[in-house]
Amino acid sequence: MDRETWLLWLLADSQLPTGGFVASAGLEAALQAGLINEGTSETEQSSFVHFIRTSAHNQAHFALPFCSLAHEQALHLLPSALSSETSEEDTIAAVLDRLQQIDNYHQAMLSSNSVAMRASVAQGGGLLSLFNRGYAHARFMDDAHGRLCAQIAKRLQRMARLGEVCAHWPVVFGFVCAATGISIEHAQQLFMFQFVRQIFSAAIRLNLVGPLHAQALQCDMHLEVADLLHKCGHLRPAFDTEEDVFGESAVYTDPILELYQGMHDRLYSRIFNS
Repeated sequence: MDRETWLLWLLADSQLPTGGFVASAGLEAALQAGLINEGTSETEQSSFVHFIRTSAHNQAHFALPFCSLAHEQALHLLPSALSSETSEEDTIAAVLDRLQQIDNYHQAMLSSNSVAMRASVAQGGGLLSLFNRGYAHARFMDDAHGRLCAQIAKRLQRMARLGEVCAHWPVVFGFVCAATGISIEHAQQLFMFQFVRQIFSAAIRLNLVGPLHAQALQCDMHLEVADLLHKCGHLRPAFDTEEDVFGESAVYTDPILELYQGMHDRLYSRIFNS
């Protein structure tokens, strides 16, 4: 088994300590508001399936482009230091500056949704801490590329603690995958898989579906996610151009879903943070 495959299994682990399972991506609020029906019949569960598909569609068009761009930019800038074209310090500064720009744009687009913003920052911070305390000390990171990425990650975490950057989940995820040698195609697949699994996990704990039926539904989501990756894998946040006007960038595709996510803090009783 090659190293990339091994790392993919590690990052796909449901026990990954990043805080993803305290979020429901708006499912709990949608359930209490009546958007999703409770019940075991196929008709009643169709509303939950629709929610999953809508959420995945929104994630692929909004968050995935940020993950892809962070991965792409990290891989583009890192080789310059390794080939001695620029100094190590200049490369670190360039990568951090670019990640900060991407992160700031993501923050601006989430500014109207404080609940989603909080969840994204919490998960991003959790993954960054995991990388600095765990993966950065692994043997495979003991080379020029690994040591450089470890320095960038430490400074990025310091910037987050000082409030200079938010370190949102898609941005940190893209960087961590690039740092550990995971290809952009596999990073995109893993990013979408973790999102879909997170909602199914929340649905089981909310007693919307049973664990066995959830596995069947999650299997059926394979083609849906594969189609979304095919259609959205090329999308990137276009904050330097006018591509946003034509929808060829990071966009929210379901405003109603955003409203349900934002009303989570107003629920009288809840078991999830978002």
